[in-house]
Amino acid sequence: MSNAVCQTDFIKPSDFDDNPPNFPNVVLPSFSSKKITEKDTINPLNNFEKGYRVQIIISQNENDLIEIQNKLLQKTDEKIYIIFELPNYKLRIGNFISRKEAENFQRKIVKLGYKTAWVVPTLVEMDN
Repeated sequence: MSNAVCQTDFIKPSDFDDNPPNFPNVVLPSFSSKKITEKDTINPLNNFEKGYRVQIIISQNENDLIEIQNKLLQKTDEKIYIIFELPNYKLRIGNFISRKEAENFQRKIVKLGYKTAWVVPTLVEMDN
């Protein structure tokens, strides 16, 4: 004697169809009535160009970089930047268009005792 079990209720893929989510309607303010002035069309990145800077040090303590910045201000005319990129502060010097210029400046910085200085590509400020 043998027993056979037969299931007549099969699960169909349509049994798993969910209703689409109900997202709220987002209404943005209309700016079409605002008069656009020349000042509004100025791109803040217009004054920047691809170039290089010399990075001196990375630290999680901004005060360390400020101390080094104050020492370097007495030794160079190049502009010095302290940049925060999570989780570190970075001290960078200069606005060089060519890598060769940046490498020449890097050699000067190494002679001042900052042996780990290296050249980094970045956007640099252009003189007006």
